[in-house]
Amino acid sequence: LLLSEKTDFGGAWKQLTIMAEVQRFKEQVEDLQTRVQKEMLPVEKKMAKCALDCYTSDDFNAVHRCVEGCQQNMQQVAKRVSGEFESLQSSVQACQQSWIKRLEPRMETARSDPQAMQALQNEFEDGARRCVKDAEPMLPDMEARIRNILRQSR
Repeated sequence: LLLSEKTDFGGAWKQLTIMAEVQRFKEQVEDLQTRVQKEMLPVEKKMAKCALDCYTSDDFNAVHRCVEGCQQNMQQVAKRVSGEFESLQSSVQACQQSWIKRLEPRMETARSDPQAMQALQNEFEDGARRCVKDAEPMLPDMEARIRNILRQSR
């Protein structure tokens, strides 16, 4: 079987590899989110007990203030944990944007040249892959910070 020079299995293979790396990173983040949700349960339980304990008073205003205080503590924990995930997302997006900015000057001249456009696309995909690879080592530290937040809240 002879393949013509126009057959680009290398490019297709590269695209699949990049997609697989991005998918793997996405799955790692989703697994981390699942672990965090499980580790949040004791904190949520503490908040629920706190709120339940508020109902020992007959003063409905005192009960409502107490419950709001319990909820505020939980909201602060949730906000800090969400902030960790948002920072990770922002970091990856900023990296990808820097690749786009790097390639923008050449985009206008490449518009009429399919090969040049493909080269830019390949370069962007390589950059996006590097962004994911750069973010991957951040996950263990991020998880440790989240665990610390949750530990302090128990």
